[in-house]
Formats: sequence, C-alpha cells, structure tokens
Amino acid sequence: MNTIIYTCSCLHSGNHHCQLSPSVVGWGCRFLTTPIEKIPVTEKEKAKLFSAVYREAKHKGVLQCPHYRSMFIDEVLDNLNLCK
Repeated sequence: MNTIIYTCSCLHSGNHHCQLSPSVVGWGCRFLTTPIEKIPVTEKEKAKLFSAVYREAKHKGVLQCPHYRSMFIDEVLDNLNLCK
C-alpha cells in the first residue's frame, strides 16, 4: 500500500476524515481529484467518469485503503444527476 494512503488510513477518525474539506465530500477520498468538467447525462458519460475516478484510485493506491468504498463513486454520480 502507498505510504501516504497507509498513513491516512491509520489516522482515520470517522466519516468526515476522507472528505476534501468540511463542505466538500469529493469522491470519497481526499486524494482523488478527478475533476467533473461536465455533469454526465447519459450512462456512457457516467461510465466514462466512473472509469476515470476508478483509474485514479487504482493508480494512487486508494483502492487498498480499508475505509474506501468504490461504490461511493456511483453515489456521487447519482447525486450529481439529482442536482441538475
């Protein structure tokens, strides 16, 4: 596991620990920074954005964190569609 991710997981202090800031949840991990350039409308656009975030999570070692759930990406995408 990446040292930074490991250290962060050891310091995990509750549900809000993984947020980017107190008001921004982000992708469920403070280390995931894939930007949302356009809110996905179609399933294909949604899948493309999911893949980009998942790829970043895999590359950075976030998937190995015991506190990270990749399903959070789907939840964020669903919430984006509600905000339209």
